[in-house]
Amino acid sequence: MRPVSYEESVVTRLLEMITQADGHPPFSEHKRESIGGDRSRVGAWSDTTGLCVVGVAALHEANRRWSVEIAVAPDRRDPRMEEAAIRVAMGLVPHTADHTIWAFRTDQIEAAIRLGYREIRSVLRMAGTIPEEIDNAASRVTIGAMEEVDIGGLVAVNNRAFRGHPEQGAMTAEGFGSLVDRPWFDPAAVLVAKAGERVAGFCITKYAGNGIGEIFVIAVDPADQQSGIGRDLIGSGFDVLRSRGARTVHVWVDKANGAAVRFYASLGLADDFRTREFALS
Repeated sequence: MRPVSYEESVVTRLLEMITQADGHPPFSEHKRESIGGDRSRVGAWSDTTGLCVVGVAALHEANRRWSVEIAVAPDRRDPRMEEAAIRVAMGLVPHTADHTIWAFRTDQIEAAIRLGYREIRSVLRMAGTIPEEIDNAASRVTIGAMEEVDIGGLVAVNNRAFRGHPEQGAMTAEGFGSLVDRPWFDPAAVLVAKAGERVAGFCITKYAGNGIGEIFVIAVDPADQQSGIGRDLIGSGFDVLRSRGARTVHVWVDKANGAAVRFYASLGLADDFRTREFALS
């Protein structure tokens, strides 16, 4: 393989072909949106058949670790190519920087293990029909659409709730602003739970069409957990998604978070996709 210039139209065609073959995009939404940013690096490689590998590396501020995702053309996949793709994509990571690889395809997972990586994390996408209703937990908060005055409290709750989380744990007002700029973002679809004037939790919902909604982020202040706020927030989030035309819902959750997995399962959601993170042993 040899490195080639990153031509967006050519890369887009390859990624669309991979998505059709695998039934899932090769890159996470975070990686796709990071391309071109000052905290990411992207590369493309070709062999005699043409463009065959694309890699994206992005830096997470919360833990200062780079994470890498790799796309390989379906007709070029074999053990040697999978390993070669990982090796060249690792070149996107600054020298000596801590890094991990994300993979969901079996062949890519096996290649990472052969190269000395070990699984450190598994993230599930749980999906199902939006429940008609959820029993209200009668938490002592009011839930309403986000207002600009809530942003500071929302960011603070996020960082307390996700303290130590590699991707979500270091939100800033500026970072929240970049979220607001995403095409799908709708302030009316961000629900904030308040105890008086204090933000106690929030739920960001996402609807991009095709009848599919997502609970993009849900967080409750650690001081208010086990109070039913999370249940009330997700029930309100489902109502918002349903009002926008969603019939099914996705939510991403760490497999290690057994309580969250059991909660979503109790609502009728089931694991329908998972991706794994690998670090050097």
